Amino acid sequence: METAELLGALCRELPALRTVAAGTGDSQALEETLAAARRGEPVTDRLRDLGLLDLLESWTARTVPPEAPGAGAPGGLVDLPGVDHSGHVAHGRYRCPLGTCRRAELPRPGDDLPVCALHDSPLRFG
Repeated sequence: METAELLGALCRELPALRTVAAGTGDSQALEETLAAARRGEPVTDRLRDLGLLDLLESWTARTVPPEAPGAGAPGGLVDLPGVDHSGHVAHGRYRCPLGTCRRAELPRPGDDLPVCALHDSPLRFG
């Protein structure tokens, strides 16, 4: 898994990874790994040492890539939350606020704004 893909998966799955790390007593080591990722340091080996890399890769393999055909509405178009249904649509995805990963989420009516778990900030639309 390349760095941008790994960081996207780490961001998306961080709540579950924190639960796993808490169960194994590795919470502090995971937080240190996250701090390293925020500084732009490679974290693949750290995640492997924690036993989280294989888990993260297996979770990622079971999800549909955000750019894959059939992901969401045709052409990536969905209704905007609160739209008056006059035909206005959003064309785009929520993406990493710092542009460091490949995470991309389709906007869905009624959903909360997706948040980057790694940097604790909302994803940007575009």
